[in-house]
Amino acid sequence: MAVNSYGVSEPITSPSVIMKNPFVAPGSPQILEVTNIARDSMTICWSAPETDGGSEIVGYIVEKKDRSGIKWTRCNRQKVTDVCFRVQGLIEDHEYEFRVSAENAAGISEPSLPTSYYKASDPKYKPGPPTNAHVIDTTKSSISVTWGKPLNDGGSAIQGYIMKEVSAEEWTICTPPTGLQATRLTVEKLKENAEYNFRVCAINSEGVGEPAEVHGSIELDADLRKVVSVRAGGSLRLFITIRGRPEPSVKWEKEESALTERAVIESTGSYTMLVIDNVNRFDSGKYILSLENKSGTKSAFVNVRVLDSPSAPQNFEVKDVKKDSVTLCWDPPLTDGGAKITNYIVEKRESTRKAYTTVTSNCTQNFFKIEELQEGGIFYFRVCAVNEYGIGVMVETKNPVKVAQVPMPPGKVTLVDVTKNSALINGVCAAQ
Repeated sequence: MAVNSYGVSEPITSPSVIMKNPFVAPGSPQILEVTNIARDSMTICWSAPETDGGSEIVGYIVEKKDRSGIKWTRCNRQKVTDVCFRVQGLIEDHEYEFRVSAENAAGISEPSLPTSYYKASDPKYKPGPPTNAHVIDTTKSSISVTWGKPLNDGGSAIQGYIMKEVSAEEWTICTPPTGLQATRLTVEKLKENAEYNFRVCAINSEGVGEPAEVHGSIELDADLRKVVSVRAGGSLRLFITIRGRPEPSVKWEKEESALTERAVIESTGSYTMLVIDNVNRFDSGKYILSLENKSGTKSAFVNVRVLDSPSAPQNFEVKDVKKDSVTLCWDPPLTDGGAKITNYIVEKRESTRKAYTTVTSNCTQNFFKIEELQEGGIFYFRVCAVNEYGIGVMVETKNPVKVAQVPMPPGKVTLVDVTKNSALINGVCAAQ
């Protein structure tokens, strides 16, 4: 109706209107796959409906049904906006089917067609290779091999093992086709001096797993001593028991330097021996034994200490020279000969004489002051270290040392006379 100052007009009536949402529910999604199946969960993926009903899809509803049940139950409590959802809380070894519905502003669509049934269980694979497969014994016509269980059984119990040998590039099964329960096998009736390769595989419900190559073995004496001491001038003998299949190669080395030419090495299939006669301090150090065969390498070491007198003191020098005394200083020897240094011997020699005389034989410091020397005398000095094994190497001053006091500066200097090319000065010598 219209209204003016004179009143209200006749009314006009509209057609009848039904109150309803202008949109419709979306079409049904289509489930694409069920993946990542485990004993308590699975991942469901689907595609969006072909039609959204005129309104944007706001979420999806995922439902499941146990084969042993009759009721569909909702899987997601929160709104799902992605097209993949991991369903959790499943019961192991139960079988489930799934369906998905879409939702928009108009409501929820018809559910998708249900999937096939999927069993909730961890996936199973063929087992991994057995561990530590190696040879433990050989004869001229047989070989004994042992191994351990695979680190990965593929999710199924190990049912047995198969071992194969290759000769002339053709693999042959050494065990029954159904496998062997033990983890050790002796293969007999082999040809002497022929070369064979072996593989071991584990078996589970999914089939034969990855092979493990069989390697040889290397063993070193378990009682190998780590430190060996020998007196200077004596003989060093390092005897080590070894074992390997195939027989390993033997190599002796000395760390940070070459083996002395005096070293004699003897090796067999059961032992190796290193002998050095008339040893000296330079034979001290770490001796490394390395064994190698097809199974790999193994090494061990022995620290050898040659018990000897000390080497020469280091950085020997003369300091603080006075008119009747000098002070000698030095650093300890590089090697103490395998025993604690107990004292130092200090000696002197006048330049006019050939023989040294001992100043002290019981110095326990790294310095010593020699007094009561003749002023103006010229001397040589030397020092050596001592341990329980004897007197060490002497170190001597390279140049002769004159015992003299450095003069003091002159006293008062007075200018007496000056000419155009000369000057006369008068000075007073300082008292010494």
